[in-house]
Amino acid sequence: MDLNEISIKEILEEVLEQSEKTQKTIENLERRLADKDNELKTLIEGNKELIASFEHKYETIEVKAPQPDLSEVNLAIFRGFVGINQTIEKGPKPIVRQIRFTLFPEQVRTPEYYHVMMRWLVWVLLGSLFMVLTYLLINKRI
Repeated sequence: MDLNEISIKEILEEVLEQSEKTQKTIENLERRLADKDNELKTLIEGNKELIASFEHKYETIEVKAPQPDLSEVNLAIFRGFVGINQTIEKGPKPIVRQIRFTLFPEQVRTPEYYHVMMRWLVWVLLGSLFMVLTYLLINKRI
């Protein structure tokens, strides 16, 4: 055999070994992929079971609220009715009408108001005095 045949034979053997290794690697990866698919299927089934159990629990849930304590509300309403009844029993108060003339109203207690009212009072008195004196002078002349 010559050198070319030996080298070709070795190259072919190496290629054959590489293809066998590649084939084994592919088979190994396919097995691992199938295992992962099986794991994924079992997890999906488990999730479906959990969702179904949650939906069942959610459908059968019951909320029980305690009875409210209305005693304070009833007491407040009762007190209000008692006050209304007492007011009705007292009867209407008589209306007292008073006519009063005040220079200084009770609601307004400002010094400015007093000053204005006193000025007006002084001017009204002076004006009245002037009118009376004018009338007397005119009567004496006529």
